[in-house]
Amino acid sequence: MARRAGSAVLSAAALVAGGAASAEGQSADLFDPTVVHEVRLYVNARDLHDLRARYQENVYYPADLHWGDVTLRNVGIRSRGRGSRTPVKLGLHLEFGYYATGQRLRGLAALDLDNLWQDPSMLREYAAMALFARMGQRAPRESFARLFINGAYQGVYAIVEPIDAAFLTRTAGGADGYLFEYHWLDPYELTGVDSDLDAVEARFERRTQRSVPRASAYAPVVDMLRAINAGDEERWRAGVDPYVDLPQFLTHIAVEQFLSEHDGLTGYDGVNNFYLYRPAASTRHQFLPWDRDHAFHDARSSIFLRAERNVLLRRALAVDDLRAYYLAALARCADVASREGWLEGVIAAGAALIADAASEDPLKPYDAAAHAAAVQHLTDFARSRPAWVREAVAGVRAAPAGRRH
Repeated sequence: MARRAGSAVLSAAALVAGGAASAEGQSADLFDPTVVHEVRLYVNARDLHDLRARYQENVYYPADLHWGDVTLRNVGIRSRGRGSRTPVKLGLHLEFGYYATGQRLRGLAALDLDNLWQDPSMLREYAAMALFARMGQRAPRESFARLFINGAYQGVYAIVEPIDAAFLTRTAGGADGYLFEYHWLDPYELTGVDSDLDAVEARFERRTQRSVPRASAYAPVVDMLRAINAGDEERWRAGVDPYVDLPQFLTHIAVEQFLSEHDGLTGYDGVNNFYLYRPAASTRHQFLPWDRDHAFHDARSSIFLRAERNVLLRRALAVDDLRAYYLAALARCADVASREGWLEGVIAAGAALIADAASEDPLKPYDAAAHAAAVQHLTDFARSRPAWVREAVAGVRAAPAGRRH
């Protein structure tokens, strides 16, 4: 679509461009978990009206951004989210170089402003991503902000680091790998293989290495799906291992299951909310977490919740040493979460940090009582889930072979 020229006029301020420093070092203050940032957007009134009217579309509009002593002009903004899209409290994706080529904010090309529309606690994703990171997984950083649009307070938002080339530079040491964003189209459990690259690309959209021929970029993804679904049980693991980092996958699943994730790789409606990453010189894929508004569902949910549906997980758990690895990863989650009350502390600190901003949020679709109850639910989860998971893991380990699910 055609790009529209910026219309807002502000006093001159320096543009922030990416430099030689590391992506993490440049942007660390943006994800400072001890402060509620203030982000101000200035948008032409007609553009803002159109943005709200067309909130279901990914149409970009120009805006000027103020954060601290930084001003960026002509930032591209658009509506974002799936179930959380609303014209009332806009979820926003910001592309800093959409109109001004090469423009960056602390080395970042983009940011997401999550409207926290579906989470009365406003803390689920923040705490979930903290646990993923503490378990050694590549996960987006998050912080909190008060968002103002044209001077009007929009409420408390999460600042979310996009999974993109800058994310790979920070977490993988470079952006020369292959990154694919998974799109939910229908209930899908990594079953079946479609030889039509259009169909594969519709589910796994390429986010990096777009100049590489499509067949070359997607061949390892297709091979991965074929290996996952191969019928030879005796040689299944040997066939999958070149295409999936199985320890990483099982650790990712363990974090999701510990968190009682309702909409992830063992989601209620198929796999969802993840990216695939493959290093440039490898065919092995890793799974990266995204959007955890539905974590912390039930402190007593099974450690094998919907495990039989996901063909990769189901077949991995049928291999003795992989099942043992998964159980050990679950136990490690319980230890990490409970050690010195770490997870409860993350939730308590986050709740205290955003208390005033949340209380004053004029657009949140839940009242103060619902917010308080949701925070208490997360607190109770953090207190009881580790012991419940340890007990469940011990029970599985003690069960006779064949009765361990």
